[in-house]
Amino acid sequence: MKVWLPILILLFAVTGLCIWDGVHTQKVFDQLEAESQSIYETLLKSSEISSDIESQIFKLNDFWTDEMDALCISLSRKDLQPISDYLQYLCASCINDNHEDAITYSRILNYNIVGLSQTTGISALNLL
Repeated sequence: MKVWLPILILLFAVTGLCIWDGVHTQKVFDQLEAESQSIYETLLKSSEISSDIESQIFKLNDFWTDEMDALCISLSRKDLQPISDYLQYLCASCINDNHEDAITYSRILNYNIVGLSQTTGISALNLL
């Protein structure tokens, strides 16, 4: 009986960590998808990079920088690196005031976020 208690505690701790990680990962990717889609659509409609969209891009960069460390619990940095790269390219496009590059990088960023979200999400296809 003494052996079962530590085993059950360990089982509940690991299960809780897995559930928290799955929910947290899904919330982060949902927010990233929504923000990156919004940035892309706004850049398409405008003819230049406004200060509002620039602040939105830099806020998304700060959010990603904060959340990337927690996502590394279950995802490798190699899988997360393209999102970081394209987000940095997008920030550089804002600094350089290059609207065409900002459109390109925002589209690629959104594409990578959607792809990674689909591969890490809980779905019937991923369970196979």
